Amino acid sequence: MHESSARPSGGNGKAIVLGFLAMILGAALWAVITVVTAHEFSLVAIGVGALVGLTVFAARPSSTGIAVVAALFTVVGCALGEFLAIPAYVAHKAGASFSKVLSLEVHQPKLYFDSLDGKTYLFWAIGAVAAFSMVFRRIQAARASAPAPAPYGAAPQQPYAPQQPSAPAYPNPQQQYGPGPQQYGGQPGPGQQQYPPR
Repeated sequence: MHESSARPSGGNGKAIVLGFLAMILGAALWAVITVVTAHEFSLVAIGVGALVGLTVFAARPSSTGIAVVAALFTVVGCALGEFLAIPAYVAHKAGASFSKVLSLEVHQPKLYFDSLDGKTYLFWAIGAVAAFSMVFRRIQAARASAPAPAPYGAAPQQPYAPQQPSAPAYPNPQQQYGPGPQQYGGQPGPGQQQYPPR
């Protein structure tokens, strides 16, 4: 049995694709929440991490590197969400075109980086750790439940089955027809008459 057969089966490629889609969705939700509430909540970063982590978790990955990818997707999703939230909020308040404000932000990235502070980066890190922990625990649990590999070239063990006792070839006459006659001269039992020898 090869070593790879003992590893838990999973969809690493599927996990990456779904994690990328969850990153885009999380960034869009960040911008929508900022526009609707007219406030920017750093706690949304944890929500992005949870969304990415649960999505990658559901894909049943088997490589620990996928946990690192989930953390990176979370950070990129938070940065992208922040990048979209600023022009979306300004365009909504000023009645301007979103594309024009976004183009201004692209050509003047200083506007974007000036909106970030230490608390923002902290919550990005918390979201990334949350995503990493979800996926990593899933992979460790799957590996713990996987069967241990058998030695190379060893035959698979058959399940133990208790052996049934074999019937005797010749049945005991006493067991079949009852006990034989009492030997002459033996001690009589209670209530039996002892006959004198002839």
